[in-house]
Amino acid sequence: MFKVSLKRPQFTSWDILILFVYAVVFGYFVLQPAIYSPDTGSYWHLDINRYPVYVLFLRGFEFIFGSGYSSFAVAFQLIFVLFSIHIFQRNISNLLNLNVVLRLVLIALLLFPIFPPLLIGNNLASEGISYSLYLLLVSFAVDFLFKNEIQKIYFFSIAFVALALTRGQFFIVAPIVGFLFILKHKKSVLQRRNLKYLLLIILLPLISNTLDSTYRKLVHNHYITAPYTYVNAITLPLYISKKKDSILFENPDNRELFLKTYRRIDSLGLLSSKVAGGYKEKYQVFHDNFPYICNQSFHDIGRLYFKDESDPFQSSIDTEIAAKQMFPLLVKEHFKDYIALYYTSIKHGFYSVFIFIFFVLVCIYSGWKCLKKFTFENAILFFGSLLIISNALIVAVAVHTILRYVFYNFAMAFIILFLLSKKATSSK
Repeated sequence: MFKVSLKRPQFTSWDILILFVYAVVFGYFVLQPAIYSPDTGSYWHLDINRYPVYVLFLRGFEFIFGSGYSSFAVAFQLIFVLFSIHIFQRNISNLLNLNVVLRLVLIALLLFPIFPPLLIGNNLASEGISYSLYLLLVSFAVDFLFKNEIQKIYFFSIAFVALALTRGQFFIVAPIVGFLFILKHKKSVLQRRNLKYLLLIILLPLISNTLDSTYRKLVHNHYITAPYTYVNAITLPLYISKKKDSILFENPDNRELFLKTYRRIDSLGLLSSKVAGGYKEKYQVFHDNFPYICNQSFHDIGRLYFKDESDPFQSSIDTEIAAKQMFPLLVKEHFKDYIALYYTSIKHGFYSVFIFIFFVLVCIYSGWKCLKKFTFENAILFFGSLLIISNALIVAVAVHTILRYVFYNFAMAFIILFLLSKKATSSK
C-alpha cells in the first residue's frame, strides 16, 4: 500500500506580512471606481493609433462581462500588478540577498504606481497592464542573463512581445538584453546554442512589428505599425518653428499642414519664440501644453486635412507620413534649439541634471567594467542604467517627460543605489 503524505504549506511571518499588504492594497483599490482617462475611449473604439493588446483586453472583458466590465477589468489589473510585483521583488531580493527592511523599501517602490497620482490599477489605460508586463520582462531577463536560467528566454520573449504590443516605448529592451548577452559570452556567442538565443532576441522586435501590422490589417485593413510615432515626435519641432519654415517643404500638402498648424499654435501662444525666459521656462510651457500642440492641433488638423470619406483610417496614416517627412527638416533648421529643449526634457524627467549625470556615469563605469570582465554586480548596474537612460531618451523624443512615462524604473534605480553602496562599503 502506498501512503500519501499531505504536508501543510509552511508560511513564514514574512509571507504572512506580504500577503496582508497585498490583500489590503487589493481590497482598498478594487472598491474604488474605474478611471476613464482621455485615452480610454481610443482603446475602446479601436483607434488605429493604439497598440492591440490593451484594445483586445478591454474588448475581451466587455464581451465576457457585458456593460459592467470595468469593475472586473480593474480587479484583473490589480491582481496582475500585485502578482508581477511579487515575482519581481522575490527574484531581486533573493538575488541580492536583501534584508527585511530593504525588501520593504523595494516593495513600497514597486507599489507606488498603484497609488495616486498614477493609480494604474484603476485606470483603464495601457499602464494598467504595461507596468506588470515590464516587471515580468525585467525579471525574466535577470533570470536569463544573471542566473543562467536559459529557458527563461522564452518567457522573456512572450513578455516582450506582449509589452511591445501594449506600449511601444519598450522595444529597446530586447537590444539591451542582446547586447549584454554578447558581453557575457563574448568569444562563445557564435556557438550554436548561444547563437540560437541571440537570434531569437534580435528577431523579437521584428516579430512584434509583424504582429502589430497584422492586427491592423485585420481590423483596419492597413498593414502598418501604429501611425503615431512621428505625430508625437514632431510636436517639439513645431513648438520651436517659425512661419518661414514653410519653404522647407516641397510637398504642398506638408506645407499647407504646417501652416495650418502653425497658425493655430501661434494663436494659442504655444510657440517657443513667444515664451520669455531661458530653455527651462520654454520647456515648461511645452511640457504643460503638449496635448494642445500635438493632439488638438497637428493631429486633428492633419486628420481633417487628409480626410477620406471612403476610408476613415487613411487620414491618420497620411498625417503620420507627413510628420515623418517634416520632422528631420524642422529639426535640422532649428537644431540648436531642438537639442537644448530635448536635453531640458531629459533633465525634467530626472528632476535634476545631477541625477541624470549620475546614471550616465554609472552606465559608463559599469559598461567599461563589463567589457573588461563580465561580473554579476557590474552587469546588473549596466543593465539597470541602460534601462533607465534609454527610456528617458526615447520618451524625450516622442512626448513630454511626465511621470506616466518614466515611473517604470524606480525599482531599478533603487537596485543601482543598493549595489553601489555595497561596493563602497565592501571596498573600505
